[in-house]
Amino acid sequence: MSQLTKQELLEEAKKQSEALERISRWRTYAMVLSAIGVAVAYMGFTGNQHRIAIGAAGIVLIVAGVAFAVICNLGIRTGRDNVEKILNAAEKGHNDGDLKKE
Repeated sequence: MSQLTKQELLEEAKKQSEALERISRWRTYAMVLSAIGVAVAYMGFTGNQHRIAIGAAGIVLIVAGVAFAVICNLGIRTGRDNVEKILNAAEKGHNDGDLKKE
């Protein structure tokens, strides 16, 4: 196993930062899905006719959107910590054993 060079570490940090931006967009989409779920649930549970199936579908959308947003948020938090570790390793000029190239 060879040690990663400073340039390779910086490139990896850049790639991971770009991936974090994509995950952030997916988190936004998940929250939009939750908002749509709120509207669908509201539509299903209000009005003259109670449309339980529509309301239940709205609740499923809310739960799915929030769950996916939480997972994305966890990935973003962990990814940012990882990018910070990579940048610190590149700044120090030496590599930790965890940052070895296989």
